[in-house]
Amino acid sequence: MVAFASDSLSCVSEFCSYMLDKPVAPLNNQVLIKLRKMQEQTGGGLFVPTTEVEKPKEGLVVAAGPGRYHSETGKLMPCPVKEGELVLLADFLGEKVDYDGEKHLFVDGESLLGVFENKEMTAEAFRPLGDRVMVEIENKPTETTTGIALSLDEEDDPNQGTVTAVGAGKMQPSGEVKPVGVEAGCNILFTRYTGSEAEMGGKRYKIVEEKDLLAAW
Repeated sequence: MVAFASDSLSCVSEFCSYMLDKPVAPLNNQVLIKLRKMQEQTGGGLFVPTTEVEKPKEGLVVAAGPGRYHSETGKLMPCPVKEGELVLLADFLGEKVDYDGEKHLFVDGESLLGVFENKEMTAEAFRPLGDRVMVEIENKPTETTTGIALSLDEEDDPNQGTVTAVGAGKMQPSGEVKPVGVEAGCNILFTRYTGSEAEMGGKRYKIVEEKDLLAAW
């Protein structure tokens, strides 16, 4: 059972959260995630906030619910992650809580993008969840060959690239998993303005669902 302290609602640095003072057990497909801490240090040793520091994308699974039952078949659809795994979040969304004195987040397991195997935060260790695919997209040039800076269009959103990793597939109402129809190494075109962008090892990636894929070659 989730218990709330008497001063259950607090706001700290725009992170509004519920104070949880007892052990919690996530229900259904919910996952309790401890947000990854990032700090950047100046030359003088002072820590400075950045957008990435304020809105971490990675987190450690503290606890996970058993999953959800399909509304028609009654089949249990297991939660896709388990305690101890390092995961990539789609966005800074969910129910924010202060648990065990630190910032955590409750999110639906199906909204998680993938898992970093052995907790290694590299593109090679990233495993997409469900029917998602990881696509390497070309970095935008920031200057010409003569060194003149380019004005980048913030509205530009790349929608093609090379598949580097593929999820196990989408779970069907029967409990069986339907494999994704593409594989690593192929080129892909997907619907613009879909998926989530991430940067790993200096390279840009998009993690998109199979339903948003348009063509492969």
